Amino acid sequence: MTRHHPSLAWRVAPLLGLIGLGGALASCTTDVWGPDELLRGSSSREAATLKRGREQYSLYCVGCHGENGDGEGQAARFLDPKPRDFRKGRVKFAAVPAGTLPRDEDLLVTINHGLNGTSMPSWKLIGEEDKRAIVAYIKTFSEVWQKETPGAVVAVKPDPWRKHPERGIEEGEKVYHGLAACSSCHPAYVTMPTIAEHMKAYEITLTGFRPDQYASVEKDSDWGAPIRPPDFLIDRTKSATTKDELVRVIAAGVGGTAMPSWGATLTHQQLWGLAYYVESLIQKRDSAEGYAMKKAMADQPAWNPPPPPPPAPEPPPAATAAPSASASAGAAPPAKPLTAPKGK
Repeated sequence: MTRHHPSLAWRVAPLLGLIGLGGALASCTTDVWGPDELLRGSSSREAATLKRGREQYSLYCVGCHGENGDGEGQAARFLDPKPRDFRKGRVKFAAVPAGTLPRDEDLLVTINHGLNGTSMPSWKLIGEEDKRAIVAYIKTFSEVWQKETPGAVVAVKPDPWRKHPERGIEEGEKVYHGLAACSSCHPAYVTMPTIAEHMKAYEITLTGFRPDQYASVEKDSDWGAPIRPPDFLIDRTKSATTKDELVRVIAAGVGGTAMPSWGATLTHQQLWGLAYYVESLIQKRDSAEGYAMKKAMADQPAWNPPPPPPPAPEPPPAATAAPSASASAGAAPPAKPLTAPKGK
């Protein structure tokens, strides 16, 4: 994910309400609420919900997300990251596997809590019915909501490390730098010899390190621009900060990005271990301890992994028995034994 500038967002934020209000006044004077405009207004109740959603969307959302839900509102040019394009019918953060259709509840979570480090604030002040009406209206921006079924919630088993959190952190460090290879996108947070040990624990051959092993790697995304994953010692995480929130993001993945869904791949001990470990890093963000960790990694001496062991020699070909004399002479096979004829 790209690095953000919260100070810019806070300077722009006071303008968003005015922009949204202007959009609301303009749209309310021109809208005609007939069946075609409502897209799927099969009942007067649905029509009323969508009309209410349009009004609330125009008041709170249009300034950033635009009248057409394309993320090109009047304030969008000032914002980084850009507002979500609802026409895709996908979001980044949900409780369903990344890439599947989110549920209404997933959209409500983002509306209620906002996204840290972005211009998306918490909208808990909006009434529950109004928020649900906004969700219903957002779903008119893409036909995918009528064609697909929302994904199933990724199940997460109870926390196995609650009584021994230090063991959870140890497990997470090993999985992060070994099995899950999180440091192929996010930064590494341990020394290179330690990375080699963690990979060896899972019988993974280490052939080398990337030049920027202790920095995030920008990755392509489905959102129109590359995304740089967060450095947990520096950047704010958008939708999760505690282990109970983090484990669900890790299990479900992040839609439209290189962050996959790990729920069906890792054990619940490994999932929770990652959550414990990442939470421990987040707690060191912008602290003296966190800066010391970054400096220690940058100052460590050069180290190259030992060469892999040579492959085992192939066994010699099995010896073949010499043909017998009779076989070599082309002798006929032995005759079948005779049997006495049956009596009549």
